[in-house]
Amino acid sequence: MAAVEKARKARQSAGAGQVPAGQRRENAPLSESRFGKLVELWPGAIFSQRADFSFQSADSKMEKLTGLAPEALCNGSCRFWELVHEADVEEVRRQCAQALKTPGGITTSFRVRHAATGRVSYVLEHREAILDGAGGVMGYDVAWLDVTRQTIAERRLSQAAWKETLALLTMGLAHDFNNVLSGILSLSELVLAQSGPEAPHSRSLQLIKDSVLQAAQIMQRVVSLHRGTGGSRQYLDLNKVVPEVAELVRKVLPRRLRVETELTAGELPVYMDEVGFRQVVLNLALNAADAMPDRGRLLFRLTVPETAQPLSHAHGKFPRLPCVCFSVKDNGVGIAARHLPHLFDPFFTTKPITKGSGLGLYNARVFVEDHGGAISVESAEKAGATFHLWLPQADFTEAETSAAQRAERRRTLLLVGPPGAAVEGCAELLRTHDFCVITTNSAARALEPVTGEEVAVDGTLVLAEPSNASLLPTRRRVICRLRF
Repeated sequence: MAAVEKARKARQSAGAGQVPAGQRRENAPLSESRFGKLVELWPGAIFSQRADFSFQSADSKMEKLTGLAPEALCNGSCRFWELVHEADVEEVRRQCAQALKTPGGITTSFRVRHAATGRVSYVLEHREAILDGAGGVMGYDVAWLDVTRQTIAERRLSQAAWKETLALLTMGLAHDFNNVLSGILSLSELVLAQSGPEAPHSRSLQLIKDSVLQAAQIMQRVVSLHRGTGGSRQYLDLNKVVPEVAELVRKVLPRRLRVETELTAGELPVYMDEVGFRQVVLNLALNAADAMPDRGRLLFRLTVPETAQPLSHAHGKFPRLPCVCFSVKDNGVGIAARHLPHLFDPFFTTKPITKGSGLGLYNARVFVEDHGGAISVESAEKAGATFHLWLPQADFTEAETSAAQRAERRRTLLLVGPPGAAVEGCAELLRTHDFCVITTNSAARALEPVTGEEVAVDGTLVLAEPSNASLLPTRRRVICRLRF
């Protein structure tokens, strides 16, 4: 009996790792169907290429990114390099060469252009080379993932962090520099007063004093760029703001460029974010400087249109009358006609990926749209370009309207922390600053299903339980409706 039992166990052990042939045949189609399902659920596009980068196969999602159906890609009517942004071609070629040397492939990011609309998208690409036995390249397996939204968020976050750091640095350096100027100014005034106007060096001393005052004014204009925070609006006279920005631009741009202004008579009151406006104007001026490699002329012009104007290549809506038009005009190389419809799209740029973010004109578009206006452009190749910012003139009811809108929509915070004076005190402080505060004892409690009326929560403040609080950002999308 012992021998029989030993033989039976041996047979079981020998067949433990084997699968009946019939079962293998049944599982094979199941595995393929699961792979097909994974490909279908993959949010990006998958394709294969030959050694010459022509398309061998492509899935249907390529059409959304490229504007071309898989059949059009695979029949050779479109080359791969025609889809890659012209400023990124060389870098992508280097990455493809690197993929031949890297087992498992490489991952990189670059821009592609939609063949039909010209829209620019950022894609995250994983590329793996297929080699033959001798090491020769047979083709590539490639996966693309559209990361345009993610890249926008990352760029904005990076810009916000840099602007905050730059503001602190600028304020500190300006303070130190003004202290140096104060010493020079005081000494020059003292020597000038002691020597009298007839002294041999009185004219030189007066020039030193005037130069110091001019330097102090320049520093004040630089500091004014960082005064306040973006989003805070106030009543401004554009006939006063534009000359100040123009004077700063003169100090920033190369001397080969001439900056001029044309203003209107009287006041031009607007209700807007001054910091945002200055940033938009500076960006337009820097773009204009890039378009004028030789000596050029940059004009800032203010006009008051009496009637609604037809806008070319515009975004936003023409503001209510009375309104004001601020124009930035250069006599540079101009803009190609094929680029004009996409000029204000995020990430659209003709510069290399390392030199231009493609967000400058998009930010200008966001600025005017937030202020109830529009932005338009007129240009022709070798004939310069003119950008128009159309903004409503202030009727001095905007501040009251904005305050009423803020009162209607109070920000709501979810405050997580153990019961006690700390949470109660924090909640009371937030309420005194016009926040609506919802308190809960623990992060785990906050994760419980929400019943009753839906509450829009703008953010979460955690005073304790950091380990559990890490779950809140994911769950928050379920229990509340974010508004930023």
